[in-house]
Amino acid sequence: MVLIQAYLIHHNDPDRQSQREAITALLAQLDLAVMEVVDQPPLAPLPPGWRGRWAVLRREWAKRSADFQQRRQREPHRALEWQLRQRWTQLKGACGRGRCPRAALQPPWRHLQVEAIVSGKHVCAWRQAQAAAADWVLVFEDDVICQPDSLERLAALLRDLPAALPQQPGLYLDLAGGYPPEQVLPLNQDRQPGTTIADWSLPAVHTNTACAYLASGALLRCLLTALAQRPALAQLPIDHLINRASARQAPLAPSGHWRKPPFRHGSFCGLAQIGRAHV
Repeated sequence: MVLIQAYLIHHNDPDRQSQREAITALLAQLDLAVMEVVDQPPLAPLPPGWRGRWAVLRREWAKRSADFQQRRQREPHRALEWQLRQRWTQLKGACGRGRCPRAALQPPWRHLQVEAIVSGKHVCAWRQAQAAAADWVLVFEDDVICQPDSLERLAALLRDLPAALPQQPGLYLDLAGGYPPEQVLPLNQDRQPGTTIADWSLPAVHTNTACAYLASGALLRCLLTALAQRPALAQLPIDHLINRASARQAPLAPSGHWRKPPFRHGSFCGLAQIGRAHV
């Protein structure tokens, strides 16, 4: 029997209680119990002196590097251009952080920590799923919005999974989107037009905010292996973490995307408050 587990990432934000209840109720209709990942460490103060400036700059560099690596993967014919843009962006960032007052470092330091904390919660869910030997894992953040047809579409998707697993053992499915697909996905690389699983099937993992996704247990094992080999990946935002870890350990794992995903990213469509998701 195929084992599917579902996880909900949040920090008990009262403004998103209704969204958590809606997600939990929807999954209950599919006989899926939701395991909540809530615990998180406190935010650390900005290190004193030059160490604080360096801490912010180093994490921002890593984040930009991951972003530009994904751009080169999406558009290999523009690899040199993206490489040069990355260097220029990092140089401008270094100059800006080198001159800004310490007070101006506090907001980005907080934001970078929040991103890492959220990524840590996703990784916690992956490890729990791995310990349970789950075949498929559903992960939701609490800014996901259920749509009228979300239940029907997710139920149909789960029915198709047993047939999909042998053919695509490392499959990743983006369930909520966020950015316009043309902006973050190499749609010209679609290898299965008209697939019954998703509108586009891409020959590598490409995320679109990663606020809701379904991943195979095989893919999560690869992501955890990449993290064990390169712990610094854990400091990246979750979408960059998934992209870079899969590129290292599962470069041929396919990802599926929809023009209109089964769920919506509330922070992108104005239905959820931005910036209060996890702290």
